[in-house]
Amino acid sequence: MPSDFYVPDFDVIVPATTRGLAAALASLEMFCDSRKLAADVHARAVIAVEELFTNTIKYGYGGECGRPVRVSATVATGLVLALEDDAPAFDPTKWTPPPQLPGERPVGQAGISMVLGLCAAVAYARAGDSNRVTLTIVPH
Repeated sequence: MPSDFYVPDFDVIVPATTRGLAAALASLEMFCDSRKLAADVHARAVIAVEELFTNTIKYGYGGECGRPVRVSATVATGLVLALEDDAPAFDPTKWTPPPQLPGERPVGQAGISMVLGLCAAVAYARAGDSNRVTLTIVPH
C-alpha cells in the first residue's frame, strides 16, 4: 500500500477482520488521547473509521479476511485520517444512494452519507491497486 502522501504520526496495518477493526480503533483512541484531541474530533474519527473499515470488510473484500487495511493519521489544523485497502476501486465521494419511494428508508445505506457529514473534507485516490480515503476532521 502506498504511503507517500504524508508522513503520519499514527500508522497501523491490520487484517480486514472484526478483531483487526477493534485493534485499529483501540490504537486510534490511544493516539487521540495522547494528542489531547477535542472529544468531538475523537468521537467522529472513531465513528468514521469504524464505518469505512466495516464497508471495506463487507463490500470491498466480500467478508472478513487477512488482507490489509491501513489506518494512519496526522494532526494538523484538525485530524487528518487515511484509510487504505487493496480492494476493488470504490470512491465513496462519488457514491449516491439508490432511488427510493417517498417515505421509504432502506436498511443501511446511510453510512457513507454519515461519514461525509462528520468530516470537514473527504478525498479519494486510487494509487496502483489501492484505495485511499483521506478524512479531515476539525473541532466544532
